[in-house]
Amino acid sequence: MRPGAPAWKTHAMLLDLTDRQAHALFGSMYAVATLGGTEALSEMAASAIESLAVVGLGCAPVDPGGLAGGTTDALGGALSSAEEAEAAVEILAVTSLVDGALDAGRIELVLDYAGALAVHEHWLEDLAASRAADLGPVIADMGGRNLVSISDGRVDPAKVDDIDAWLMPYKGDREDPALAARYRSLADADPATLGGAFFAFYDRHGFSFPGEPDAANEIFTTPHDCTHLLSGYDTTPQGELLVSTFTARMHPWFPMEGHILPVIYSWHLGIEFNSLAGSYRGALDPAKFWVAWDRGLSMGIDTFSEAFDFWRLADEPLEGLRDLSGVVALDPAFAASSDAVAGVDYRPIA
Repeated sequence: MRPGAPAWKTHAMLLDLTDRQAHALFGSMYAVATLGGTEALSEMAASAIESLAVVGLGCAPVDPGGLAGGTTDALGGALSSAEEAEAAVEILAVTSLVDGALDAGRIELVLDYAGALAVHEHWLEDLAASRAADLGPVIADMGGRNLVSISDGRVDPAKVDDIDAWLMPYKGDREDPALAARYRSLADADPATLGGAFFAFYDRHGFSFPGEPDAANEIFTTPHDCTHLLSGYDTTPQGELLVSTFTARMHPWFPMEGHILPVIYSWHLGIEFNSLAGSYRGALDPAKFWVAWDRGLSMGIDTFSEAFDFWRLADEPLEGLRDLSGVVALDPAFAASSDAVAGVDYRPIA
């Protein structure tokens, strides 16, 4: 463990970089955040750099104000693998959004770094298209890729005419009482088990169980809420942003365009993707975000995998599943804060 790494870290950081590589990345973050040094560094961007250093990379604390803007050549020359380059560009993309706006200049710089580092992932096309006034195509593409991701490839978005109808499939004559009864039977489960904790989670929030008219699709809700239980993140807007960031690093399907960008757009930029998720502004806390990213990488169980069988695991102790998964315990300092939703009447349904 590097000097300055938090004591709760027991595994590799989200990137294992030398000090030279890390400082090249910090300089590039500074360049993106300040539009190449033409604007002042915001508090949010400074926090993103400071917290990435300590909780993301395990470096000694860094002074963002003392950084020089890093060039594409400097970053490209410092990194040693395609995997490092891809992660660096993802980090720069998040940096471009931390101030809560789709800034064309910052996005252009991210695209410049991506080109120089030979990173050509599809999500960059969505980021590039986000400079347009009409975000409809971006929302549609990200929404479709999210649907593929959360279904583990079982759902073809081209065959889904109405995403809101897909998300709410039990309305009217489509109610499934047998499915709902199976979930409600978990009321008798040991509260220390996954099944008992799942029932308590729904009961505490007043959620409708899959099969009931007001419930969301079981294909999404059960793995999503199991991820809440295993990760420890709550259902506030900030909690939803963090659990989705965690999911992106746990689950390999379209992590950026299917999870990270959509939740930053939804919960930090206030852009609504669908009526189930809604929207909110200002939920991104950089340190908590990097920790969620990092904890998701450590997760040894993928709850969104088709192989994940909730009913087979329902009688297993929740803490035992956390141990089995290898997920790092959530330090309360990096949990979602209720302060992020002060005055917001947010009532999730799953």
